[in-house]
Amino acid sequence: MLDDTLPVTLQYQLRGKLLEKIEKKFWSPGSQIQSERELCEEYGVSRITVREVLKDLVKEGYLVRKQGKGTFVSLPKFEHELTSSYSLSQEIEKEGLLSNFQILGFHKTKSTEFLAQLFGANAGEHVFEITRLRFIGDELFAWERAYTPSSVMEGATMEELQSDGLYATIYRHSNLMAEEAEVEAQAVNCPGDIAEFLQIKKNAAVLHLTRLTSAQDHCIEFCESYIRSEKYKYKYKQTLRKKNY
Repeated sequence: MLDDTLPVTLQYQLRGKLLEKIEKKFWSPGSQIQSERELCEEYGVSRITVREVLKDLVKEGYLVRKQGKGTFVSLPKFEHELTSSYSLSQEIEKEGLLSNFQILGFHKTKSTEFLAQLFGANAGEHVFEITRLRFIGDELFAWERAYTPSSVMEGATMEELQSDGLYATIYRHSNLMAEEAEVEAQAVNCPGDIAEFLQIKKNAAVLHLTRLTSAQDHCIEFCESYIRSEKYKYKYKQTLRKKNY
């Protein structure tokens, strides 16, 4: 219960209580919070007070309302430092959240000249094409399309990819462990067909990543991702050597 004898408003007190629950992860990122009625009963305030506080926290990005479902704690904006290693899954796991995939397509196709050059193959040789959606919890996060040389995943199945992920599948079939990744990132307008998958507006701003992954000095994957830009950001860290002038 809140204290109406304090020299601060009930609205201010309630805001502090809800922020404390969010910051201490009493309500974990992505989880649904209590209903307005339950908050009214717990803190002894009116529904108007609760609604105003929730409205402000939504505006400030702490909470998000989902039509017909309720109010949820916002997922954090994931920050990844551009280094020679790249693992979005690891960054998500650091936040204590679960990342999962929905495989949209998995098939062999003839390589383009671009892919053949990357993989050190002849144009027209077969590669695997994998398209998938990435979720954090039940929230759509990214659309991805990856290509690998057919030799590193010969005999792989969609079920393996769905349960174990791409790199584990490559390792199982070729004994190659992903070692380094070269990543480029830029802001773009999302193409219409991909925007439909991400459930955002056509031409909405997204982060477009391209990744070249290598093992034993050979490229084993080329991947492009479209990530909802409000959920992710990159930073670049550079060490400068001291110079004598």
